[in-house]
Amino acid sequence: MDNTRLRYLLSQYAGKTITQAEESELSDFLNAADNQTQLELLIEEAWIKSGEEDENIFPSPELNQGSLAAPLRPVRWLRWAAAILLLIAGAGAWLLVARRGKMEKEPSAIAVNTKKDVGPGGSKAMLTLANGKEIALDSTLKGTLAKQGEANLHVSPGMLKYDPNRQSSVNTIAYNILKTPKGGQYQLELPDGSKVWLNAASSLKFPTAFPGKERRVELSGEAYFEVARNASQPFFVSVNNASIAVLGTSFNVMAYADEAAMRTTLLEGAVKVSQASTSSLLKPGEQSLLEPNGRMEVIEKADVNLAVAWKNGLTSFKSADIQTIMRQVERWYDVEVVYNGTIPSRRFTGDIPRDANLSELLRLLEISRIHFKMEQRKLIVMP
Repeated sequence: MDNTRLRYLLSQYAGKTITQAEESELSDFLNAADNQTQLELLIEEAWIKSGEEDENIFPSPELNQGSLAAPLRPVRWLRWAAAILLLIAGAGAWLLVARRGKMEKEPSAIAVNTKKDVGPGGSKAMLTLANGKEIALDSTLKGTLAKQGEANLHVSPGMLKYDPNRQSSVNTIAYNILKTPKGGQYQLELPDGSKVWLNAASSLKFPTAFPGKERRVELSGEAYFEVARNASQPFFVSVNNASIAVLGTSFNVMAYADEAAMRTTLLEGAVKVSQASTSSLLKPGEQSLLEPNGRMEVIEKADVNLAVAWKNGLTSFKSADIQTIMRQVERWYDVEVVYNGTIPSRRFTGDIPRDANLSELLRLLEISRIHFKMEQRKLIVMP
C-alpha cells in the first residue's frame, strides 16, 4: 500500500468516517508484519512534521474535536496518525499485534539492548491470616484454603472469596491482610459480597466478618471497589490519613506514597472523602485530589476510564510526563527506574495492553526520542 492510500485510510479512521471495507483494508495492512518498515517511516515523518515545540506528540482525540468534520491539515493529521499508530488509539492496537508477532521472530532494538526482556505482572498476592500464617496466592491456586471463624476461604485463579455461614454468632473479629507485590494484582470478595480489585504494590486489611454497625477496611496503594449496598451498615475505606464513606457504589482509590495526591474517582453511587476538617461529597464522574497537606480539589468531569484502566487490562496515561509513566512501569514490571541526564519534558497520551512485555512499551516511547537501557532489573532512562 502506498503512503498516500495509508494516510487516507488513517484520516478516515481518525475522523470516524471510515467504511467497513476501508477498515478491513486498514486492519489487513496493519496486521501484516512485513509492513513494519513502512509504518516506522510514517511515524518518523509524523514526528518531524509535527515539530518538537509541542510536548504532547500523542494528542488525545478530544484535542481534535470540532475539526474532524473538516479536512485535516497535513501536519495536524500526521500527528493524529502518530497517536493512532503508536499508542493504540484504535488502529494502533493492530500495530501492536503486528509488532508483537514480529518481535517473536526478530527481537526489537530494545530487546537487544536489554539482553533479556521483562514480562508483565500477573495475578499474585500474599494473604496473611489473623494468626500470622502466610499463604501465597497466584493464578493457578483454587479450592478451599481455610476456615476462619464463620467464614470459609475459597480461591479461584486470581480471586479470593470469603464465604460466610452466619455472622450472628461472631464474637471476635479476626483481621486478614491481602498484599500484592510489584508486578502483582488480585481480586477479593469480602464477607458482605463487596468486591475489591487490588493493583500492584498495594494492600488491604479487612475483617473476616462485619457484625457491627459499620464495615471498615484499610487500604494502601490502589484498589477498585464495588461495594454491596447496605444502608444500615455503611462502608468505610481508611487510606493514609483520610476516610472514604460509602453506602453502595463503584469507585477507584489511588493512594501510592510516591504520587502527589490521593485520587478517588467515583463511577456509580456516592462517596464522601474526608480528612481532618476537609471533606467532599462526590457525584458519579467526579474525582477528588487530596494532597498530603490536606488541600482537596474536585474534578467535576474526570476521566473515569483512565482511572480504572489498570483494572480493565490497560496501562494508560493522559498528558503524562515520562516520570508519571515510569512510576506505573516500576509497579507493574517490578523494575527500578533511574534517570541519566536531562530527560525531555514531553507529555504522552495513550494505552497499551497490560499483558505487553516491557520492551513493547519502551519501543513506542523510544520513537519520541527518549531512550532506555536495562541492567538486570534496573531501567535507565536517557535523553
